[in-house]
Amino acid sequence: MSARGVAGLACVLAAACSAPLASRPEAAYDPTTLTGGLLYRWGSGTTVRVWVVPPPTAVSVDLALAVRLAISRWNSVRQFDEFTLTAAANIGEAHMVVYDRESATPVSPGSCQFDPHGAAGYTYFCPGSGTPQRAERLRASTGGADGVSVVVRVDRGRVSSQSAYNAIVAHEFGHALGIGAHSDVPGDLMFGLPSVDTPSIRDRATLRFVLGQPPGLIL
Repeated sequence: MSARGVAGLACVLAAACSAPLASRPEAAYDPTTLTGGLLYRWGSGTTVRVWVVPPPTAVSVDLALAVRLAISRWNSVRQFDEFTLTAAANIGEAHMVVYDRESATPVSPGSCQFDPHGAAGYTYFCPGSGTPQRAERLRASTGGADGVSVVVRVDRGRVSSQSAYNAIVAHEFGHALGIGAHSDVPGDLMFGLPSVDTPSIRDRATLRFVLGQPPGLIL
């Protein structure tokens, strides 16, 4: 087995370890401006199962489609399989839940304030205890499931097309993976008002940088 393979295996076995450091780019922008300097990410090697809450009524834009596109776009950014985004079969096996404002909040908010401020997109997790810290596990509103640590809420009422909806969802996935910041370049997916649904070279470099750093908080 190569040295790279050994390092990758070690990270899978110890979720808190750093991802391999070889060929890591510099971040194109500070990935922690929204978190007060706290760097966060999933434990290396994590399969992140994503549950999409079905809309209560027929709608003109498709959240499930936007999530599938976001999963594909961000999975392509990985360098060493540091994470794998995949669909969850049900909320009981989910680590991350995505829902639209029209649906009821699917999980309890934990011990932190949940306040989307009417935003088109909002990503939420609540820091817990430990060193590094681990995000709180949030119980599903229906009861029985408590493996969710990240919640994404979007608002289809704030968009005029499927492409705009795709951009918002993909942008929030960037936050959910470890980019706790907004870019100041309009062509980046992580720009505050995204107009694209695919991570730019700058977005890719920034997440790859994050994935190679020891996290202060593990999702």
